[in-house]
Amino acid sequence: MAAVRWISLVSIGLNIAFVAAGVLVVARRGGWAYLQARWHRKTNPEMTIYQSPYYRQRQSQLEKLTVSTDDILFLGDSITDEGEWSDWFSAVTIRNRGISGDTTSGVLRRLPGLLKTPPQAIFLMIGINDLIVLGRSPDQVLSHYQQILTLIQQSAPQTQVYVQSVLPVSDAAFPGINPKILQLNQGIAALAEALGYRYVNLHPLFVVDGEIDGACTADGVHLNGEGYARWVDYLRPLIAAGVAQ
Repeated sequence: MAAVRWISLVSIGLNIAFVAAGVLVVARRGGWAYLQARWHRKTNPEMTIYQSPYYRQRQSQLEKLTVSTDDILFLGDSITDEGEWSDWFSAVTIRNRGISGDTTSGVLRRLPGLLKTPPQAIFLMIGINDLIVLGRSPDQVLSHYQQILTLIQQSAPQTQVYVQSVLPVSDAAFPGINPKILQLNQGIAALAEALGYRYVNLHPLFVVDGEIDGACTADGVHLNGEGYARWVDYLRPLIAAGVAQ
């Protein structure tokens, strides 16, 4: 009986020590505010995106790179990020400002830094992560789009803006998303027209039976070489006629 009592006391003592150590760690890292921040990151998928190592590393690098008035920015998420734009369009200066995982609110947050020196043109494609990852409605995404385009118009009135449609995805991989993409693209087109910007409707290039053409993707959302080749071929006349001059 004495041995059992001794074991219980040791167990209680160890538990107390572990709790005390945890309290000390939390206190050193900011106490209640630290716990709130940790909980917020776990329950807020958008914070998870922005705190990912890749996002932080790429953003910190892009912040150190300059933009000139002759540059063309390709701005967006992973679909932009993964494009080898300088190779596809070697005759002009293209700056890839896509970040994998980005959203409309992320672009809005990054935009003031990108517009410190207004570029010649911006090719914008953003919104698929809003729909898939964050579960936002098309109307919520459009609200951010309006803020993005209005900020560009106010801060860089001479910059040409090409607002590209969001591309279709695989129905099997992302059920219920394609109808939202169609609704979002209708709203994007209307916003672009209202602000005097060019709407670039890429969606029909990639859609087969209401979803993305399997020849253009391996995972149902990101593009392969065939997908980028279609995109580039569609953009070449726009860049030759309106941007490169």
